[in-house]
Formats: sequence, structure tokens, C-alpha cells
Amino acid sequence: MAEQNDKNPSPATLMDVANQAGVSIATASRVLNGSARKVRNDSYVKVMEAATKLNYRPNAYAQAVAKGTAPNIVLLVSDISDPYFAAVSQGVVKAAGEQGVSVTIGVAPDAKSELEAVRKATATRPRGIIISESERIDSPERAQLEAELKRYEAAGGRAVFILNRNLPFPAVDVANEVGARAIAKLIVDSGYRRPAILKGDDNYRSSKERLAGVMAVFDKAGITVDPKAVANGRFSRTEGYAAIMQLARLGRLTASGGANAAYDGAGVDCVVALNDVMAIGAMSALRANGIEPGADMGVTGFGDIPYSADVHPSLTTVHLPLTEMGQAAVDRVLSPAEGDSSSDDNNRLIFVQSAPDIVLRESLPRR
Repeated sequence: MAEQNDKNPSPATLMDVANQAGVSIATASRVLNGSARKVRNDSYVKVMEAATKLNYRPNAYAQAVAKGTAPNIVLLVSDISDPYFAAVSQGVVKAAGEQGVSVTIGVAPDAKSELEAVRKATATRPRGIIISESERIDSPERAQLEAELKRYEAAGGRAVFILNRNLPFPAVDVANEVGARAIAKLIVDSGYRRPAILKGDDNYRSSKERLAGVMAVFDKAGITVDPKAVANGRFSRTEGYAAIMQLARLGRLTASGGANAAYDGAGVDCVVALNDVMAIGAMSALRANGIEPGADMGVTGFGDIPYSADVHPSLTTVHLPLTEMGQAAVDRVLSPAEGDSSSDDNNRLIFVQSAPDIVLRESLPRR
């Protein structure tokens, strides 16, 4: 127990108060930090008497956590430089700021670092944790992440995902497959028949859902996608650029590649990128090979990131309300608890649009 003396006073700690009162630290915390959980009247009296005797001053932040009003939210993203995550982050910061809540942003590029970041975040007991990252479906850390977040919520925190991971926590989601079907239908209706597809890693949920959507529409239209025209752009601008450059080096893009060209020597007539940054990288690579996007070859993206309208040609894409998605996540964190709805997707999933919108721009002219 901390000793109080006039010559060198030291502030009393919560443990000092608990020891003085003869109660557990948890009980002392509930009394002094204003927790909604009840304590016995005799314990309450002992704690208050000990606090007065020791001149204990409660920690304002600890009080806020105990009352569910901690002044900060932790946001985890895969890559803050990616315009997709930057737009989502802007929505989170704006919505939180309007409620007087600060946001701490952390970067976790893979499942292992994400789990470690969540563990560090829960140790600081923020009011909420928002995870805005692409999930690796087969991640071995998945069960550990779920357990960590369940412990955090049991202690009064709120966890929300941006994009559904089929975990028992609220998730702001988008209709990936519906949007992919819509953009693929536009491509077919615009007269394109020989697509190159830039996808993400096979174990990324968003990539898998979007790929399934476009493939279903192409199959229904009688278009058999040439496997030689499918490449992994890893949802990255630089990797999207590299993937198209590789297809060009292999002679697969145009008929000038002869027998190496995709589609039995005819080459491709459009690039279907499953996110916008890959599409933008692809357009740069096409130009580097003397192919003008939006003229010689159509290009589409997915996401409608802020500068997709500013590139040349402007990018035809699937609009996702990225800023609104971030705002919806904050709203869920700050909303009053409504009981356990973790097993009910109708309550767990949060959609900010009924279906993705298609934005037709210059990169996909009719043929």
C-alpha cells in the first residue's frame, strides 16, 4: 500500500485502495470507476472510506472505459496508402469526430500482424475496434482472433468489421458478387467477348466473391474465359501493372502474339480488374505496350475510389460507398447494445446500399 507522507507524497493506486479496503481490485474498480455492475453495500462503504483515507484520485480514462464511454476507437487497415482504405478511414474519423471520439489508426497487412494488433488494442481497452481489412479465408489465426474479440466484448468493448468475415460480430458489408455480376453484364452488353481478368489472392474473400460473380455472367453469355488471360494482381496497383506487363511479355494480350495470344490467337479485348487500383495499374501497363485503354481495349474496376474519375480515361467501375461504410461502422460501435445478435445475419450484417451501382465512364466504350 502506498504510504502518504507530507515530505514525499505519492499518489495512491487502485491496488492500494483495494488492499486498504480488503476487497479485490475488480470490486474497487467497479466502485470508483462507475461501472454499471453492482457491488455489496458493505464493500462499497469500505472502498469509499479507503479512497478517502488515501486521497485516491480516479483515472478519468479508466472511468470512461468502465462506463462504456472511452474516448477512442481503434481502426485497423491493411494499407493506409491504398485509396480504398483511405476513403473508409476518412468516414471513420469524420463520424467519430462528430461524436467527440478520437481514432487511432493501425496498419496490419497480414493475418498474423492483425491478430497482434488486436491484442495490443484490447489491452488499452478502447471503446471500439473497427477492422477494415481483406480476410484470408484460410487464415490459421482466425479462431484466435475470434476468441480475442469475444473476450474484449465480454469486458464491454464493441468490435465491428468492415466486410463480412462470417464471424460472430457486426460487419458492414457490400454485395460483392451482385456488383461483379452487374459489371460483367455491362461488359457483355457493351460487346466485349475476350476478357482478361485481374484478381486478388485466391484466399481473399472479396476477390473470391467478385470472381465468382463475373465468371457466372460470362458463362451464361457463352464466354469461356481463357485461363491464360487470368492473372493475380494482388489487389495492388503495382501488382496490377506487373501482371499486365507479364501478359504482354508472354504475347497474350494481342493477336500480334501469334500462337501465344489468349483466345486462340485473337488476344483480349478488355481487362476486368476486381478492384480499382489494379485497373489503374493495368491502364498504365497497357499504354507502356502501345495499347490505349478505353480505345484499343476496355478496362473496368471495382470500388469507385476517389480518383477513379480523375484518371485518363476515367474508369468504369462498381461504386461502393466507402466513406459511408466507415461511418456505419462507427455508428454501430457507438450505438446502445441491443443484446446478442451474433448468430443472426439479418441483424449482424449492415448494408449501406441495397445493391452496388455501376458507374459508366470512358474506359469502357461500346464496341
